[in-house]
Amino acid sequence: MTVPEVPKWAMPWVPPTGAVTQEALRALDRPLLAWPNGEFDAKEYYADFPASEMSPLERAVRKLGTRPTWRMERVWFPDEETSVEETAAYEAACRDIAGRTIMPRCLDAYVMQAYAEAGLGGDDDPAEADLDDDLDEALAWAEAGVCVLQQSLPWPFTSCLTYSELDNRPAHRILYAYASLLGRRHPRQAAPWFRAMVYLNPPDNMGARLVAPGGPRG
Repeated sequence: MTVPEVPKWAMPWVPPTGAVTQEALRALDRPLLAWPNGEFDAKEYYADFPASEMSPLERAVRKLGTRPTWRMERVWFPDEETSVEETAAYEAACRDIAGRTIMPRCLDAYVMQAYAEAGLGGDDDPAEADLDDDLDEALAWAEAGVCVLQQSLPWPFTSCLTYSELDNRPAHRILYAYASLLGRRHPRQAAPWFRAMVYLNPPDNMGARLVAPGGPRG
């Protein structure tokens, strides 16, 4: 597939040139595993949506019909439900990346670091919160996470990565973090990312359609 044939709605590509990104990729022992695991029928999903209430974006997604779905390898940041053995394995896989102890394949670790650099709490929406801290550093960490994700998916990625698959959720969180932080500085550059998120996951659990070009307003 040549560049002119890449659909404008496909997930954009981030050049892996940032300092944090390069450290993350050097520390990456292997990409996250990802594989096709089914299909998503957009026409069936939108069947009960009143045509008069659908946005241009939603109509465009529906028009694509059935596309393959993919699933990501499970690598989650440890929480209270993580076993002692799982936590130990996670910690053993951590590496120093730009002065932070990060598990290179854990996308949520990049999300958490990006939000911390932006001065955001766990319940803050980066698209709406006041950012008093360093947006450059926040974007650098979010960009690194996106570049780690890019290693696992074919480009251009035109399939679905559904949020209903639990192991895909870290991918959605890093994409939303990057798009939202980028949107605070360069709204036009962020727009294709929000649009791509709706194509990746038409149910749009992250609310990307609300700020994506052609999405519903209000």
